[in-house]
Amino acid sequence: MNKVTLNIWGRIFDLKIEYDCYKNEEILPIQKDTLAAFCNSKEAIDLSKNIVEQYCINNNSNEIGADSIDNIFKYVIPRYLYITRCKHKRTLAIMCDYKFDMENGLAIVYENEKPVRVGKQDIIL
Repeated sequence: MNKVTLNIWGRIFDLKIEYDCYKNEEILPIQKDTLAAFCNSKEAIDLSKNIVEQYCINNNSNEIGADSIDNIFKYVIPRYLYITRCKHKRTLAIMCDYKFDMENGLAIVYENEKPVRVGKQDIIL
Protein backbone atom coordinates (compact mmCIF):
# COMPACT_ATOMS: atom_id res chain seq x y z
CA MET A 1 0.00 0.00 0.00
CA ASN A 2 1.62 3.25 -1.16
CA LYS A 3 -1.24 5.63 -0.37
CA VAL A 4 -4.12 5.84 2.02
CA THR A 5 -7.25 7.98 1.98
CA LEU A 6 -8.06 9.51 5.37
CA ASN A 7 -10.63 11.93 6.71
CA ILE A 8 -8.55 14.40 8.72
CA TRP A 9 -10.61 16.93 10.66
CA GLY A 10 -13.46 16.83 8.16
CA ARG A 11 -11.41 16.92 4.95
CA ILE A 12 -10.40 13.96 2.77
CA PHE A 13 -6.68 13.51 2.01
CA ASP A 14 -4.83 10.97 -0.14
CA LEU A 15 -1.59 10.56 1.76
CA LYS A 16 1.59 8.83 0.69
CA ILE A 17 2.97 6.29 3.14
CA GLU A 18 6.65 6.38 4.04
CA TYR A 19 8.13 3.59 6.14
CA ASP A 20 11.29 4.02 8.21
CA CYS A 21 13.44 1.36 6.59
CA TYR A 22 16.45 1.09 4.31
CA LYS A 23 16.19 -0.24 0.76
CA ASN A 24 17.56 -3.66 1.81
CA GLU A 25 15.15 -3.97 4.77
CA GLU A 26 11.62 -5.28 4.72
CA ILE A 27 8.70 -3.49 6.29
CA LEU A 28 8.15 -4.97 9.74
CA PRO A 29 4.81 -6.58 10.64
CA ILE A 30 4.37 -3.99 13.41
CA GLN A 31 4.73 -1.22 10.82
CA LYS A 32 1.91 -2.78 8.79
CA ASP A 33 -0.13 -3.18 11.98
CA THR A 34 0.54 0.46 12.87
CA LEU A 35 -0.89 1.65 9.58
CA ALA A 36 -3.96 -0.59 9.80
CA ALA A 37 -4.72 0.35 13.41
CA PHE A 38 -4.29 4.06 12.73
CA CYS A 39 -6.50 4.01 9.64
CA ASN A 40 -9.25 2.39 11.72
CA SER A 41 -8.97 4.92 14.54
CA LYS A 42 -10.92 8.03 13.56
CA GLU A 43 -10.84 9.05 17.22
CA ALA A 44 -7.03 9.38 17.19
CA ILE A 45 -7.15 11.87 14.34
CA ASP A 46 -10.06 13.80 15.87
CA LEU A 47 -8.27 14.08 19.23
CA SER A 48 -5.20 15.63 17.62
CA LYS A 49 -7.01 18.64 16.15
CA ASN A 50 -7.13 20.57 19.43
CA ILE A 51 -3.47 19.77 20.13
CA VAL A 52 -2.45 21.06 16.70
CA GLU A 53 -4.54 24.21 17.06
CA GLN A 54 -2.97 24.86 20.46
CA TYR A 55 0.52 24.37 19.00
CA CYS A 56 -0.24 26.93 16.29
CA ILE A 57 -1.57 29.47 18.80
CA ASN A 58 1.30 28.92 21.26
CA ASN A 59 3.95 29.34 18.57
CA ASN A 60 2.40 31.80 16.12
CA SER A 61 -0.39 33.75 17.81
CA ASN A 62 0.95 37.08 16.51
CA GLU A 63 0.79 35.87 12.90
CA ILE A 64 -2.62 34.25 13.40
CA GLY A 65 -3.96 37.39 15.07
CA ALA A 66 -6.44 35.52 17.27
CA ASP A 67 -6.58 33.20 20.26
CA SER A 68 -8.57 30.56 18.39
CA ILE A 69 -8.46 29.00 14.93
CA ASP A 70 -11.52 28.84 12.71
CA ASN A 71 -9.88 26.86 9.87
CA ILE A 72 -6.81 24.80 10.74
CA PHE A 73 -6.14 24.19 7.04
CA LYS A 74 -5.08 27.81 6.61
CA TYR A 75 -1.94 26.84 8.55
CA VAL A 76 -1.52 23.04 8.48
CA ILE A 77 -1.80 20.73 5.44
CA PRO A 78 -1.24 16.97 5.87
CA ARG A 79 1.16 15.57 3.21
CA TYR A 80 2.13 12.00 4.15
CA LEU A 81 2.26 9.37 6.89
CA TYR A 82 5.62 8.39 8.34
CA ILE A 83 5.72 5.02 10.10
CA THR A 84 8.68 4.42 12.40
CA ARG A 85 10.59 1.20 12.85
CA CYS A 86 9.72 0.92 16.53
CA LYS A 87 9.34 -2.68 17.69
CA HIS A 88 7.65 -1.94 21.03
CA LYS A 89 4.77 0.38 20.16
CA ARG A 90 2.81 1.49 17.12
CA THR A 91 4.31 4.88 16.26
CA LEU A 92 3.57 7.07 13.26
CA ALA A 93 3.26 10.71 12.35
CA ILE A 94 1.13 12.74 10.03
CA MET A 95 3.74 14.91 8.32
CA CYS A 96 2.38 18.32 7.38
CA ASP A 97 3.28 21.55 5.69
CA TYR A 98 3.14 24.37 8.24
CA LYS A 99 2.55 27.90 7.01
CA PHE A 100 4.84 29.44 9.62
CA ASP A 101 7.74 27.00 9.14
CA MET A 102 7.75 25.67 5.59
CA GLU A 103 11.34 24.44 5.93
CA ASN A 104 10.76 22.17 8.94
CA GLY A 105 7.07 21.43 8.55
CA LEU A 106 4.98 19.92 11.33
CA ALA A 107 4.68 16.37 12.65
CA ILE A 108 1.70 15.06 14.60
CA VAL A 109 3.03 11.99 16.41
CA TYR A 110 0.80 9.13 17.53
CA GLU A 111 1.69 6.16 19.71
CA ASN A 112 -0.72 3.26 19.88
CA GLU A 113 -3.39 5.40 18.16
CA LYS A 114 -3.13 8.29 20.63
CA PRO A 115 -1.72 11.73 19.77
CA VAL A 116 1.34 12.30 21.95
CA ARG A 117 3.13 15.37 20.59
CA VAL A 118 3.23 18.00 17.88
CA GLY A 119 6.35 19.76 16.67
CA LYS A 120 8.83 20.22 13.86
CA GLN A 121 9.20 17.13 11.71
CA ASP A 122 12.61 16.36 13.19
CA ILE A 123 10.90 15.17 16.41
CA ILE A 124 10.18 11.92 14.56
CA LEU A 125 12.72 11.76 11.73
